[in-house]
Amino acid sequence: MKTITSEVNQYWVHFQSGGKDKNKVYPRALVKCYHDEDFVVQLNFYPDGKVPENHYDKRNKLVYLRYPISMYPNVIDLLRNEKPIYFSYNIELKLGYVRTGKEPIGEGNMDADF
Repeated sequence: MKTITSEVNQYWVHFQSGGKDKNKVYPRALVKCYHDEDFVVQLNFYPDGKVPENHYDKRNKLVYLRYPISMYPNVIDLLRNEKPIYFSYNIELKLGYVRTGKEPIGEGNMDADF
């Protein structure tokens, strides 16, 4: 099984609205993820209940991971607050994920609640 894996160390966010074709479901938010200057994965966020399957563009060697828009706050929080971040995608299964690296248990916020 062919699996694509890369670290993600930069990203940008794009919010989208509208769309001419009423039969097509357009993503409402896009997050383009990079490893240094290489564009490695695009995270597309669709209306809940209308999420198409993940996709690998062979010509451009680009992975599109697709999530419900309700997952957007979780994913953007991960990108903003964690390091290192990785993604992986299995081409045959069309299964992908974004994850953190190993972290010590209890690392959390160091501020005491006194």
